[in-house]
Amino acid sequence: MLLTRAVLLLLLPVAIGVAQGAVSGRVTLLEKPGQKTTDLETAVIWLEPVTSSPSRAPGTKVQVAMRARQFSPRVRVVQAGATVEFPNQDPFSHNIFSSAPGSSFDLGLYGRGQTKSQVFAKTGPVPIYCDIHAKMSAFVVAVPTPWFAQPGADGRWTVPKVPAGTYRLHVWHERGGVDTSSLAVPAAGIEASAVQLDARGYTDAAHKDKFGGNYTRPGQIRY
Repeated sequence: MLLTRAVLLLLLPVAIGVAQGAVSGRVTLLEKPGQKTTDLETAVIWLEPVTSSPSRAPGTKVQVAMRARQFSPRVRVVQAGATVEFPNQDPFSHNIFSSAPGSSFDLGLYGRGQTKSQVFAKTGPVPIYCDIHAKMSAFVVAVPTPWFAQPGADGRWTVPKVPAGTYRLHVWHERGGVDTSSLAVPAAGIEASAVQLDARGYTDAAHKDKFGGNYTRPGQIRY
């Protein structure tokens, strides 16, 4: 009996490992004639289980820094419930905010070396701006699952250790919108079909400040 239990314990990690495989694929953007894709890395991919409830990640912390009047990274994917810290690494002040319905916030004005944070509880892409610098923009994409990824410059992505099951595969890009499809994942993992998002209708429009107006108040900078 003791020998049998020892053998089962040795086999258990192997059995668990077999039940999880890598899911990989590729995303591309359909562009306007003559336009070249240079921002595939900002796409977001996530696998949402069909048969289980959405999960959250309380206690998880990641960062989106402000550096040289830019957000770094410009797109950050997190599991819903995570905290995003916004450290100011510039020698001047920023005022980070979002007016997204259900996810709006305003961190107020703070200077170099300071960090403020925000919990992203609602799923979906949340546009982030600075009320001082009109050209600063970013996205935090909160997803209801721990299985997510962002692609490389060639559009290829991999989500490791995905349990076998049926999922909704979501592929999102700021300029291409979102594509959702069903995907059955076997224990050994799978290479998903390539997904092409249509970016031809995207237009880069100026956003409003935190009061819903144009960037014309004293202290605001249009770059």
